[in-house]
Amino acid sequence: MLGGASDAAAELLRLLLHHPDVDLRWVCDKELATQRVADIFPLLAGDTTMEFVEKPDCLDLDLVFLCDEEASAPDNLAMIPQSVKVIDLSARYRLTDEEASGFTYGLSEVNRRRMVHECMRITCPGEVAMALSLALVPLAKNLMLNSELHATIVVGNAQATAGSRVAMVPVEQYADQVEELKRVLSAMQTSFHSDVHLTAMRACFARGLLSTVYFKSGVEVAMVRDLFEQYYDDHNFTFVIDHEPMLCDVAGTNKCLIHISREGDYLRVTSAIDNHLKGGVGTAVHAMNLLFGLHECTGLML
Repeated sequence: MLGGASDAAAELLRLLLHHPDVDLRWVCDKELATQRVADIFPLLAGDTTMEFVEKPDCLDLDLVFLCDEEASAPDNLAMIPQSVKVIDLSARYRLTDEEASGFTYGLSEVNRRRMVHECMRITCPGEVAMALSLALVPLAKNLMLNSELHATIVVGNAQATAGSRVAMVPVEQYADQVEELKRVLSAMQTSFHSDVHLTAMRACFARGLLSTVYFKSGVEVAMVRDLFEQYYDDHNFTFVIDHEPMLCDVAGTNKCLIHISREGDYLRVTSAIDNHLKGGVGTAVHAMNLLFGLHECTGLML
């Protein structure tokens, strides 16, 4: 694992140390070399006696995780043999051309077959792109996105204190993830060229992301729900439910819960995920399972 001092690395380590099919060889961070991993991440106390290493050893490895922008730098990538698979949690390769970069977009609910049979390198989706994609992909699959999309997201802020107010986030902060979303949808529905209007907020809960997207549609809710259930029937982490999802239902899990409703001429789809798991390292572990032919739920029944 490269980039071992990041928040994503701590969460990923927690999953990998308890994954039945993982033999974790090293966690690399030059600044923390020789320090105990559990001393830096107290949540791992008692789980590991590993120390950070200064230089990665890529011999006899099957997979390397890149946990931040620095770890995914081209110089680091060049050190990894072509025979070793790579999963990148940073944003560096999400919007690159796959043929040029070699990275497949790791949204398993769209690219699972390719991840099982064809890929060597995966780039994990952003948390916002993940939540909104899962709320819209079945509609794009059925060519039902034919008007502009209005989306609101509320994302947890681990640094917030009790009593903190909900804070607006500049849309520019998520501009790349909106572009990710557009790419996913247009790949499913080539006629999709609609604008996506995003409102983003941060709130004082430690983990979770709640998204609501609405758009004009005359299709009945029951029919839309049937399409969602058919699409996600053979996927193990995304579920359609009868009530508005709550973040406490997904916090600490790799699930996405979806609810579909209508307001006048507008169809509304709400999705809830844990932004650190389904929107982060849970997706990375899911991708690893697919790359190596494991059951996709292995190590993720949290």
